[in-house]
Amino acid sequence: MRRQRLLALLAIVLVLPFAAGCVSRRAPTVAHVHIGHAITGVHVTPNKEGYIVSAERRAKETIDYTAKAAASHDLAEIKRNIALASQATNADDTFGVKESMVMAVNHITFAATSDDATLNVQKAAPIFASDSARVIERCDLIGLLGKDVQASTSEKEASLLVGEIAKLAQANVTGDDSNGDGVVGSVPSEYGLVQLRKELEDMIAREKPPYVTVDQWYLFNLVRLPNGKWVFDKFGRGGNIEGYK
Repeated sequence: MRRQRLLALLAIVLVLPFAAGCVSRRAPTVAHVHIGHAITGVHVTPNKEGYIVSAERRAKETIDYTAKAAASHDLAEIKRNIALASQATNADDTFGVKESMVMAVNHITFAATSDDATLNVQKAAPIFASDSARVIERCDLIGLLGKDVQASTSEKEASLLVGEIAKLAQANVTGDDSNGDGVVGSVPSEYGLVQLRKELEDMIAREKPPYVTVDQWYLFNLVRLPNGKWVFDKFGRGGNIEGYK
């Protein structure tokens, strides 16, 4: 019996370092956690995905719904699909393209203003925010054109509007060539999510020390205290004390 107890204690002693290693590994910087919220995961999105991942997914949904509307000759069906496309683009509660993109920008800004942010992130964040403006502008245009579709009284009129929405929806993913230089996304005013993701990836590639994918525990347990200080909730309750997304 005594030997069994000693073996059990030895097993615990051997396991503890590994268990402790899982929990007490070096915490990432607060700046890198915010970057992780933008590109990897965050507790508030429907699939707990990163904000830019959410934007990419909803942008593709918008294209799909718009394609269905474009293929239809039934006014009621066109309106239904464009309503779904508008929701995928502009819904706040289910993180449409616009809301997701705004939150991605917010968190890259949070990263840049964190006490432990590198100069690289500080310089890159305002550029990313500025370069994201065209995607958000297209979202607003899709919303306005979507309302025009709902007000349409003929299939022909609605189809013309759907064509414009389709161009905007595609541009939100791949970018456009509005300056006519033959290159899609050659300047920030033409950017879509493809170019914006690359911009984030390039920022991450320049990080020193290197950016490492942030563990889910840290992603889901960064909280902002009432005094504005960012800390990790040691109780692992998830969420944020101040309710920020």
